[in-house]
Amino acid sequence: MGKLRGQRSRPPDDAASLPLAAHLQSCGRAGDLRRARALHARLVLSGAAAASTFLANHLITTYSRCADAGSAARVFRAVPRPNLVSWTALVSCLARNSLHRDALDAFAAMRRAGVAPTEFALSSAAGAAAALAAPRLGAQLHCVAVALGFDAELFVASNLADMYSKCGLLGEACRVFDQMPHKDAVAWTAMIDGYAKNGSLEASVLAFRDMRREGLVGADQHVFCSALSASGGLKDGLLGRSIHCSVMKAGFELDTIVRNALSDMYAKSGDVENASRVVKIDPGGWNVVSGTSLIDSYIENDRVEEALGVYTELRRQGIEPNEFTFSSMIKGCAMQALLEQGVQLHAQVIKTNLIGDSFVGSTLVHMYGKCGLISLSLQLFSEIECHTEIAWNAIINVYALHGHGREAIKAFDRMVSSSIRPNSITFVSLLTACSHAGLVDEGLKYFYSMKDAHDIQPKEEHYSCIIDMYSRAGRLDEAEKFISEMPMKPNAYGWCSLLRACRMRGNKELGEIAAQNLLKLEPGNTGIHVSLSGMYASLGQWDDVKAVRKLMKDSSIKKLPGFSWVDANNKTHVFGSEDWSHPQHEQIYEKLEKLSERIKAEGYVPDTNSLPLILEDSAKERILRYHSERIAVAFALISMPATKPIIVKKNLRICIDCHSAMKFISKVESRDIIVRDNSRFHHFVKGMCSCGDYW
Repeated sequence: MGKLRGQRSRPPDDAASLPLAAHLQSCGRAGDLRRARALHARLVLSGAAAASTFLANHLITTYSRCADAGSAARVFRAVPRPNLVSWTALVSCLARNSLHRDALDAFAAMRRAGVAPTEFALSSAAGAAAALAAPRLGAQLHCVAVALGFDAELFVASNLADMYSKCGLLGEACRVFDQMPHKDAVAWTAMIDGYAKNGSLEASVLAFRDMRREGLVGADQHVFCSALSASGGLKDGLLGRSIHCSVMKAGFELDTIVRNALSDMYAKSGDVENASRVVKIDPGGWNVVSGTSLIDSYIENDRVEEALGVYTELRRQGIEPNEFTFSSMIKGCAMQALLEQGVQLHAQVIKTNLIGDSFVGSTLVHMYGKCGLISLSLQLFSEIECHTEIAWNAIINVYALHGHGREAIKAFDRMVSSSIRPNSITFVSLLTACSHAGLVDEGLKYFYSMKDAHDIQPKEEHYSCIIDMYSRAGRLDEAEKFISEMPMKPNAYGWCSLLRACRMRGNKELGEIAAQNLLKLEPGNTGIHVSLSGMYASLGQWDDVKAVRKLMKDSSIKKLPGFSWVDANNKTHVFGSEDWSHPQHEQIYEKLEKLSERIKAEGYVPDTNSLPLILEDSAKERILRYHSERIAVAFALISMPATKPIIVKKNLRICIDCHSAMKFISKVESRDIIVRDNSRFHHFVKGMCSCGDYW
């Protein structure tokens, strides 16, 4: 201790330097770099800078606070005999100015010089290791702290806990935290934030509650942001509201960072109204983070119109959207296949020079794929500079939507050969692509490779893809066997796929099993009764058909009506079956009649067996002729330029007869017709469909 006091004491002439030191401190507090340099020049001219280590230390600290680490380092190198304060000031300066590697190098040099570090130097070095996420260096610093008896010091222990948590070593962080005799807001923040960022959301929330229970009133905005992030991840709106109350009591509600965290929490909890209310607390406080969070909330709740409104408000206030804003908006356009709005956003992405961003590029690939324009998806994918996991997943999913199984497999193989690891989402898209293309053997190979080659445990959605694959291929016995050997029960998608296949192939016994299991999972799904009725009708079991329909009537179960919609002239036009409410219904009716005559002349024969009704064939033909997708196509043919492809969206699966009719319409009209039903895309070109009649 005697040596330590000797090092820290000032030379006799330091008393005369006190006024200059006070001036330097004033410059540091104000961040006045210009005045600090002027004082430094005076000290150099007078020779005091070189003669007084005391003043040199103050210069280092002043330059540190003025964010001029280079000048601070030069002052340190000019000191003939740096003392403990000099070394501590240098390490702290470098860490404070984000020169973390240099800070650790300076700390190592301090140790080599035989100078025992103070708790402040050790704390700064631990902070640098945390910023670099360097657990090995951090552990070495921990050993030094233990050896010097600083491991229980508040500053040191807090930074060590923060370092371990940022490196993902939560067990070590907890041990350091638990051994602290006293814990302040900084220590609690380290743990709450560490838990949240490492995915231990419940532990983060519990730590926040423990902190509040101990009556610690020093919680700052960083603590609240971490706790709000955790509650948002848990989608726990009740907890989030209680934290919001604490935020208001602490007076942080108008703090920009906290307000952004609040809106994000409400958005992730599905509480769009409160998310919007938080953003609008301060009319002049809109920013790109809060606006993007609100947009994302609306998109996640399928409220795209409101998201467009928020986006327009951001632009009106002169706030430039970032890559996350664009990604959320483009995702919304993809969800509802809003091609016109998607194209406008694409143009704005180009104007803001974000077209090279992999994340934005991937969402554009997805959007054009969901809107039916696979050629544009492929073009944009080829223009992405760095093909990340997200980009590969996007293009494989596009191939899956369009039934291009072989191309999806090639993309997957290229992804793996590029050293990009596939994830569970990749395999859902890949298996779906194989299913839609009838590539059963290939799909099975990739399914079993998940665990063996990629260390990914298949989930229920992957198992359901295999059920769908077998079902579409008509291999119902294998589907049944696969279900019996599954480690879990199929989800609704799996049973629905099996029921649909049983209806198409008239497998009554297995179809009834599928329907019973599906009813347990989705008792409100009206499609179950419709599929059962259709299956019985295909087998000619009309008594069973009547029984199902009576059950539907008695239970007030109504068949979900089919709708189709098409975008034309900046407006979405929606049509139902035999729907004549459109202002142009007379022209549409006339076009449909002409189309019917022309496609029959080309060889079209109505498939009246596809309608499970006891009616004359002529009556069935009339019903089929006025299905919603045909009305939408007829409207598009009389309303849209011949150069534009016709893109029709449908809420149900396209029927067999309409699928056949669309092929003939594309041929006689020489138009590309794209139909997106609730399962996939069908591209009708010159009398052929991209699905190869396999769907």
